[in-house]
Amino acid sequence: MYQTITTNIMVNDVKETVDFYHEVLEFEVVCSVPGSDEALQFAILQKDQISLMVQSKKSLIEEYESLATDHIHTCFTLFITVDDVKEEYEQLRRKATLAKELHETFYGKQEFAVFDNNGNILTISC
Repeated sequence: MYQTITTNIMVNDVKETVDFYHEVLEFEVVCSVPGSDEALQFAILQKDQISLMVQSKKSLIEEYESLATDHIHTCFTLFITVDDVKEEYEQLRRKATLAKELHETFYGKQEFAVFDNNGNILTISC
């Protein structure tokens, strides 16, 4: 039986990413792991029922050699559901770069999207 799934995002700078998710989206750091150079190599972030892991490119490639590339390319979006999408929109449009304005989708949901500090798209919906 599956119980949970948590995204682990490859990033160039874990601290910068932790700062974005903390300052802009108000996630809290559950745990973090420094590397041998004292820079963060991994962190788990959480807000309400959402968990997210971020890991340095170097650390992930050491773990999974098949991930070795010259550049990290954005290749996914995160879809986050909230209780009040209009309230989240008013808060986030001042803190983050909008990828898409608040709108009604073809499937009847109100949603908008922002870019995180790595260029990933976070769609917020209710």
